[in-house]
Amino acid sequence: MDKREFRNIEQYEIREVTEDQNVVIEGYIAKFDSVTELWEGYYEKIDRGAFDDTLKDGHNIFLLYHHDWTKPLASTKTGTLELNADNLGLRFKATVNNKLSYARDTIELVRQGLIQGCSFGFCSIKEDFDFDTEKNIMTRTLLKVELYEGSVLCIPQYDDTTVFTRAKELATEERKKIEKENELKELNIDLQLLEIENSIL
Repeated sequence: MDKREFRNIEQYEIREVTEDQNVVIEGYIAKFDSVTELWEGYYEKIDRGAFDDTLKDGHNIFLLYHHDWTKPLASTKTGTLELNADNLGLRFKATVNNKLSYARDTIELVRQGLIQGCSFGFCSIKEDFDFDTEKNIMTRTLLKVELYEGSVLCIPQYDDTTVFTRAKELATEERKKIEKENELKELNIDLQLLEIENSIL
């Protein structure tokens, strides 16, 4: 099963500027510590250190248009994509070749304000789950991810049903695991109380 996931950000800053006839697009691919409800009862947030290792290991990371690998806009290997984690999130600066037709389309969409968000494709390396049994709420914190690409999007949304289904499967598995652990804890407490009662008798 493909473990790659996608996440989107709708509240973001993205702007286009021109420097020496090169078109530069800047914005945030992800925001830290911002709790997002992916579906009812399931929340997710990104830890401030989640991208540290993946940015240091030197592998090539792309900026794409709509997660389309046939439409790359920039990459870290070519020096046209800069990625930096700051206090708010993972910020990008992409120098886009406006000689490419799809790049010109992207730039025009940014200028017109039709680009409405960013997204990133990743695999989770380390994560933490917290399950509030009283409220029936699961919160997943991405602690460490392997980043493959960031994308600019007209309408941010979950990319496809297979990816979304995987996220739901993860939540279900963790929910069952935590519920089982809680049952065992309660059983252990009951056994301890029973031992105490027997010792008193």
